[in-house]
Amino acid sequence: MSVRTILPSELDPAATNALLCGGVAPRPIALASTISAEGIRNLSPFSFFNAFGSNPPTVAFSPNRRARDGTVKHTYLNAVATGEFVIAAVSHAMLHPMNVASAEWPDGVDEFPKSGLTPLPARFVKPALVAESPFQMECRLKQVVELGEGPGSGLMLFGEVLAFHVCEDCFRDGILHPDALDLVGRNGGAFYTRASGAAVFQVPKPAGRPLGYDALPDALRRSRILTANDLGQLANSPALPDLAAGAARPGDPADADGLERGIQAALGRGDRDEAWRLAALRVRPTDWA
Repeated sequence: MSVRTILPSELDPAATNALLCGGVAPRPIALASTISAEGIRNLSPFSFFNAFGSNPPTVAFSPNRRARDGTVKHTYLNAVATGEFVIAAVSHAMLHPMNVASAEWPDGVDEFPKSGLTPLPARFVKPALVAESPFQMECRLKQVVELGEGPGSGLMLFGEVLAFHVCEDCFRDGILHPDALDLVGRNGGAFYTRASGAAVFQVPKPAGRPLGYDALPDALRRSRILTANDLGQLANSPALPDLAAGAARPGDPADADGLERGIQAALGRGDRDEAWRLAALRVRPTDWA
């Protein structure tokens, strides 16, 4: 694989931002609702956003300085002036209204009527909730972190969550389900990611201390067929199975490549036990030591 090395010192802020947005992706989108000291609502999306703690519940987003001239955005000015903001998650049903809100509207313009999104009164803060959002947080500004002074520099706003507002239908078996939330994430350029349906999958967390990649036999690690993800699934096993119990069955492949393809197919359908049975046939007993 050919690799290009790029130094930030050789780029302007806009080009650096494009690389960050393309490579650090997909990113969750914070549709930030703020209000000016004069009482004018503002609504704008930001994808430099995440959660950073649960006690107290803490989120942060960055309405960074504009890359072209270093000026600050209305969202930043409002949040700093009032000490409050609302973060609304963006569902696929809100994608295009959110995009309209992202335009650089003049100072004093309320993006709610421009985007067609519906403001609702919040419980603890003055900025409005967004009726269409399935997941929202009322926040009190706790800290401002300036990461620079020039164009494109970061302005991180940390907020303590005072209240969550969650659509009841998004809970399934006690947890928020991706298909019900149907959120969108931001990539580089004009690309977005829809975090639901076939794009969503589950990966079991390691149970305690797993076997590890370095404990796998060389014959498997050097395979031309098994991928890094295939080997990672085997490495995530709690321990080596009872390999002596892996007897051959009618129809099992007789050659190494066939066995490795069988291992891969078993892992693809989530049958790790069958993958290990075939692995025991693929590797000489002395290689398991």
